[in-house]
Amino acid sequence: MPNPINPLEWLRLAQDWFRKTERSSGFRPYLIFLLLLFGFAIVIQTFFPQTPLAQNIVPLLIEIAVGAFVLVFAVKAFQDPNFCRSEKHIENVKRIAVMEQKGDAGPQIIDADKIQTVPNPRQQRLPGGGE
Repeated sequence: MPNPINPLEWLRLAQDWFRKTERSSGFRPYLIFLLLLFGFAIVIQTFFPQTPLAQNIVPLLIEIAVGAFVLVFAVKAFQDPNFCRSEKHIENVKRIAVMEQKGDAGPQIIDADKIQTVPNPRQQRLPGGGE
């Protein structure tokens, strides 16, 4: 359990979280940055609404950050369509591709009309002779 008073513990937890998110998707850290920027903007607009920072710079920062995210997201989507998929999904797709290369056809489709029942060699009887 992290110590809520120790700021170094919070910093370590944040670094661990960023390290894990960077492995799973390249754009999660940028989304986290956008969330932090929106939080900063809300705090500045709430507590200091009349300052030049709140009136001029914060809206410009948000416009640039969101525009850059949309631009980078579009370029990356055209280069690599699988970039925002989870690692688990990509592993499953690669596993299926390897199975197909080895000649395994994958799961077979079961036809409902051709289902065979296996007879039970020993029938269970209820005690007392009831059916």
